Amino acid sequence: MHRGRDIFVSWYSRRAQQWFEKQVAELSNRMGVSVQEVKVQDLGFRWGSFGSDGRVSFHWKAILLPPRIAQYVVVHELAHAHYPDHSANFWIKVEQHLPDWRWRKTWLAENGIQVEGL
Repeated sequence: MHRGRDIFVSWYSRRAQQWFEKQVAELSNRMGVSVQEVKVQDLGFRWGSFGSDGRVSFHWKAILLPPRIAQYVVVHELAHAHYPDHSANFWIKVEQHLPDWRWRKTWLAENGIQVEGL
């Protein structure tokens, strides 16, 4: 049983790596963020993280989200390059690049659990 799950996770991880690398390349340029590395791994209950070393990580399950929601995760993490917290300035930065971020954030909060259960 575990072998099957490992194959499933590695297949989705490879797809996620390609998709997130492409998104980060486009959005980091637009957002003025220097990214050293894009990683896909199991982040537990987090969809993504941005390290002060310029590494951005995404949970492999994030590839299972609708693209518009996964894109919100990318913009959210890249905004952390400018503001490590969730201050008003952080959300202003998110809004500059995703004016409709509020519904995406709400969708993720309400529906993300369906993906987290995998």
